[in-house]
Amino acid sequence: MAAFPAFPPTPVKNARIVLIVAAVLLVPLGMWWFSPEQAVMRRTKHLMEVLTLSEGSGVPLRQAKVYSMNALLAPEVELVVPDVPEANGSFDKEEMEAAFSWICRNAKRSRFDITAFRGVDVVGDTATVRFLAEGYIELSTGRPADGSFEVTIVWKKGGDGWRYDKIVWKKQ
Repeated sequence: MAAFPAFPPTPVKNARIVLIVAAVLLVPLGMWWFSPEQAVMRRTKHLMEVLTLSEGSGVPLRQAKVYSMNALLAPEVELVVPDVPEANGSFDKEEMEAAFSWICRNAKRSRFDITAFRGVDVVGDTATVRFLAEGYIELSTGRPADGSFEVTIVWKKGGDGWRYDKIVWKKQ
C-alpha cells in the first residue's frame, strides 16, 4: 500500500481553514444575535436600564435617559397598570416622554431588574415579551411602585426598529 506524501500546510491553506471555521461559527451566532426574539429581549433589558435612576445622578444623565426613552416609544402607547388606575389608557409619545421626564426630575432613585423571562413571541412585526421584574420608584412622597411585577410588553417593528406599543404592569 502506497502512502500519500504529506504536504506541509501553506499560509494560504491555513487562512482558508481559519475562514471556513470562522464562518461556520459566526454565521449561526449572527443569525441568533440578530433574530427578532433576541432583538426584543435586548430592547426590553435596555428599557429596564432606562427606567433605573441612580440616587444623586445629575440632570445631564437623567436627560439622556429621557432621550433614550424617546427612542423606545411608539407613536401611541397603551398602559395597563391595575394598581394605579390613573395611569391606565392610551397616551401619545409626547405625553409619555413628558411623564418620564417628570419622573426623572422628581424621583430620588429607581431600580428595575428583570428576574425571569417567561416568553417571547414574534409574529411578523409584532413581538410580545413576558417577564417578571423587581423594582421600585422612590419619590419624596413615597414609593408608588415597589415590589415584584408581572410585565408584558408588546413591541412593534417599524422602519426605525422595535418600539413598545403596550405595557401591562401587574403587581405580583
